[in-house]
Amino acid sequence: TQSLCCRLGCRLFPNGTAHSFYEVTLNGTAFLSFHVPNATWERRWPGRDAVATFAERELMKYPKTTRDLQHFLNTTCVGILRAQSSWTGKQSSRSHAPLVLGLILGTCALLGMAVGIFLCTGGSC
Repeated sequence: TQSLCCRLGCRLFPNGTAHSFYEVTLNGTAFLSFHVPNATWERRWPGRDAVATFAERELMKYPKTTRDLQHFLNTTCVGILRAQSSWTGKQSSRSHAPLVLGLILGTCALLGMAVGIFLCTGGSC
């Protein structure tokens, strides 16, 4: 069997810079990649292969689709990550909600146990 796999996305780094990518593999070997800054396809297949050359030439026949892909990777993808980052706070910070919730529940459990002991002993100290 043969497989052609595509992987695309973007990364947002803590300093605010971003890196977008689109990579195509053929049977697990790098085949083509999309060079986002200048919106061109590049062969990655080792050696000079007619299939990789054909695929690159065919993909470059669609300039509007290529520009749309560039816009998606540079603008939409990065915008989603920036929105997610501002939604969750700092990118690398951890949420303290589970810790706070655990402390509140633990305090309530101890308070409930103390009230139960107080009531079971006849309410006298």
